Amino acid sequence: MALGRKHDYINLLALPFCLYYMPKEFYLPFTAGYLFGTFFLSPDIDLSHSKPARRWRGLGFFWRPYQCFSKHRGLSHIPLLGTFVRLGYTVLLSLFLYFTLLGFSRYYAPTLMEVLISLDPLELFSHLANREEVFYFALGVVVSEIFHIALDLLTTLLRRF
Repeated sequence: MALGRKHDYINLLALPFCLYYMPKEFYLPFTAGYLFGTFFLSPDIDLSHSKPARRWRGLGFFWRPYQCFSKHRGLSHIPLLGTFVRLGYTVLLSLFLYFTLLGFSRYYAPTLMEVLISLDPLELFSHLANREEVFYFALGVVVSEIFHIALDLLTTLLRRF
C-alpha cells in the first residue's frame, strides 16, 4: 500500500494527462472533483488515521459511522462503487444535517426555519443531478479513485516480487 503522500503526488502528476481528454468547458468541474476526490474523498477515508480523514479536521467525526462499517480496502476500494457509496454517504449526511437543523430551528430559531423550508434539498439534488458540470465533477472523483486504487495494486504487486 502506498503512503498518502505518494497518492497525492501521483494523482497531481496525472491530472494534466486527464485534462487532455476532457472538453475544455468542463476543466473546472472535473479538476474540482479530481482534487476533492484526491484530498478529501479518497478511498482511504475508511481509515480514521489516514491523511484524507485528518484533512476533514473538525468535521472528521461525520466520517466515523462510515469508518465503522467499512473495512479498509473493502467496499471503498472498488472502482465506481466505492465512489458512489462515498458520494451517497455525503448526500445522506447533508440531508440528515438539514433535517436536524430544521427540527432544531423549529423550537429555537423560527426565522431560520423559514429559510430552511424555502431551501428544498431534494429539489436541489434533483436539479444538480441533471447538470453536466456535476457529471464531470463526479467523473473527476472517479478518475482520482482509479489512480489511487491502481497505485495500491501496483505497490502491492511490487512488494510481492
